[in-house]
Amino acid sequence: MSIPLEPVQFGPRPPERNEAPYRAYIIVSFAFAIGGGFALALALPLAQAMECDWGRRWSALVQVHGQIQLLGFAGIFVIGMAFRLMPRFSGVPLAYPLLGRAIIPLMAPSLVLRSFAEPAGDGTPRDAALIGSAVLLVAGAAAFAAVVLRTLLRPASKAESTGWFFVLGAISLVVAAILNAWLMLQAVRDSSPLVPAGRESVLIAVQLYGFVLMFIAGVSTRAVAAFTGRQRSAVIGRLAAVTLALGTAMFAAASLRATYANSRAIARAEDVGLLLIALALVSVVWMTGALQPRANRVAVASQLQFLLVRTALAWLAVASLLILWYATRALCDGTAVDSFETDAIRHALTVGVVTMMIVGMGMMILPEFAGRRLQHPHEQWIIIAILIGLNAAVILRIWPAIEGLNWLSSTRYWPMAAAGSITETVVVVFAAMFIQSYLEQRTPGWGAPRSR
Repeated sequence: MSIPLEPVQFGPRPPERNEAPYRAYIIVSFAFAIGGGFALALALPLAQAMECDWGRRWSALVQVHGQIQLLGFAGIFVIGMAFRLMPRFSGVPLAYPLLGRAIIPLMAPSLVLRSFAEPAGDGTPRDAALIGSAVLLVAGAAAFAAVVLRTLLRPASKAESTGWFFVLGAISLVVAAILNAWLMLQAVRDSSPLVPAGRESVLIAVQLYGFVLMFIAGVSTRAVAAFTGRQRSAVIGRLAAVTLALGTAMFAAASLRATYANSRAIARAEDVGLLLIALALVSVVWMTGALQPRANRVAVASQLQFLLVRTALAWLAVASLLILWYATRALCDGTAVDSFETDAIRHALTVGVVTMMIVGMGMMILPEFAGRRLQHPHEQWIIIAILIGLNAAVILRIWPAIEGLNWLSSTRYWPMAAAGSITETVVVVFAAMFIQSYLEQRTPGWGAPRSR
């Protein structure tokens, strides 16, 4: 059985005029990824490998890299796709469409301000930029949450457990924005060149587990399950969403407390939070049916693209196992998961799951790629190259982290730089394909099958 070229519909389709301009979100996401996030993923380890002295700016740019990747690349892409998919999942029009259009003008300048201000050192302009960045991010997160909650909490909504993932994810983004504002105010008050690493790690955890992965889980348990023939369970879906939110909250609260006063009890609370996160993520993988499909409802022309999605979910399973192993061992020892282990988990998720899923699902459900499969039928080799490249990038990136203390020399940064180079290339190719298709589709009949 094949799927239609347009995304599978999960409810009555609302009028097109109520949809947010998802293409703008995707293009802005590409700009942050290519010009900032993945460029830094190459430049930062390359500087260390070549033993260049960037001083404290290197550490500041590491934090900038994390924010650009989680909010600029993944976050803005997720928001754009959420706006496109929410009416289809819920069967009701998108609420507050004008408010939805304000999110890019709020979030994009916020990220730009922090990206330039944090590495700049001390000074009044830098402090003003950091505070302005924080205020804009809170406003953007609140606007997004208002749209999500008003759309999905209507009595007529048929979003089911996907709505739980989306609502909790939107709330998590607001929490992360408020936490970020508090950290920026502390940095300004203390004239600190950086956010303390432990507290920045808490912020990243809330953004990654509570926001980005929450939305990816919501889409996967709905859309991927439709492709694999897995019957959805509303109860298990809701439990998974709540467990992921509770695990994130517990881990973040304990980790934040540990930056002030640590103890074995606090460390064990962090570990339990991580174990809850792992349990939720394993449940998501199972609910999608990606590793054990009961049917194949993907068109022949989309099989390779769907392999990217299935591989992303396989990496989600791998990351969950890493969390289970590291957190269980730390729990028994009465310690927290160390920075190397955290780095391995984080990049297995961000490169292996988030980046792979964005590329794979983008190629599966965006109208630009639906028409592209008809007009460019001989591009399978590009998909294969992207699949191989992204898997190689994940391995290269987490390899030094898994080695940990056994590999502390500057040579450990070479595979990281290689991973950054590969992912930058993949996203450039993905963006070029999207933009080319967007320009080509203005030709009448572009989305129709070619005559033989």
